[in-house]
Amino acid sequence: MKDELLKNNNLNENFEVKDETSVSQFNNCLSFHGNFTHSLDSKFRVNLPSEYRRVLSMTNEQSIVITNYVSEGSKCLEGFSLSSWIEFENKLRSKSRFDSKLQRLENFYLSRAAECQIDKSGRILIPEYLRVYAGLSKDVTFTSSIHGFRIWDSRVWDYVFKEAENALLDNPDLFAEIDI
Repeated sequence: MKDELLKNNNLNENFEVKDETSVSQFNNCLSFHGNFTHSLDSKFRVNLPSEYRRVLSMTNEQSIVITNYVSEGSKCLEGFSLSSWIEFENKLRSKSRFDSKLQRLENFYLSRAAECQIDKSGRILIPEYLRVYAGLSKDVTFTSSIHGFRIWDSRVWDYVFKEAENALLDNPDLFAEIDI
């Protein structure tokens, strides 16, 4: 499977783009931008934002990996391209399997990961156990993150965003230490 993924996505063994004309900058991680709200259909499928599909199409990715996540004290899902997820797993393999923090990560994060195929209409089916975990009802919001993207129940995202906005309004220097 790894060899096929590398060949189909024009990547070398380090998951680097072999032909720079196909993707302007890969850096071992696809970069998603923006936030988008979509509705779950009656079969619990949701449209992957067209911007995210465009990014995935640059490396011919036909599926994503999603898993449970906690951000700002709220439950959501975190999503990755399949190649980014494989790279992440490979980094974890270099760690001691007896490390208690790694075991906790495996128990919480890896054990719940699901590969979701993107259908011809650009939709993914979010498994029930992940929908329940993140409290996804009808409207879901996709948000970009440094490492991939997140999927929120829209009501939760509205709250998380408002809390972040209020913190920034209260302290305009909040992000100053992150400045790069």
